[in-house]
Amino acid sequence: MVDQAHAEHRHAPSIFARQPVLTGVAVGIVSLAPHFFLTPQASLAFAAVLIGLIAGVYFGFAVMNGSPREQMIEFNVTGLFAIAGLLGLLLWPILLPLAYFGHAAWDFAHHNASRLRLVAIPQWYVPWCVVIDVIVGAGLLAIWYRHGLI
Repeated sequence: MVDQAHAEHRHAPSIFARQPVLTGVAVGIVSLAPHFFLTPQASLAFAAVLIGLIAGVYFGFAVMNGSPREQMIEFNVTGLFAIAGLLGLLLWPILLPLAYFGHAAWDFAHHNASRLRLVAIPQWYVPWCVVIDVIVGAGLLAIWYRHGLI
């Protein structure tokens, strides 16, 4: 049996849920910061890995909460973002910042107001992830343009 204090702690909203835009800005900046110190090739690799990681979160939501149809959709979309990351790393670096902007659009598609039949996610997650995606995508464009990668 779980004691009451433990049960209440388990359900307390996180700082991310209470302040999604503010924490999204913080996570976006922290995610972008290494690119100022990495070599161009390492920066590309880090961005490619991170977009795959970010996209995979929705598959995790689908595994926990979704139907087989929703799991298949999220698995395939995660794969598309992973392929975009790989192609951005190996061939066309511009694909990486574009993938972050594309992921922001995918975030919006999950907002309940969009009326699409996609896996349910916490309401706070949409603005949180959109902010991160836009900060990283725009930051990569600026940094990589300055370094001649794009």
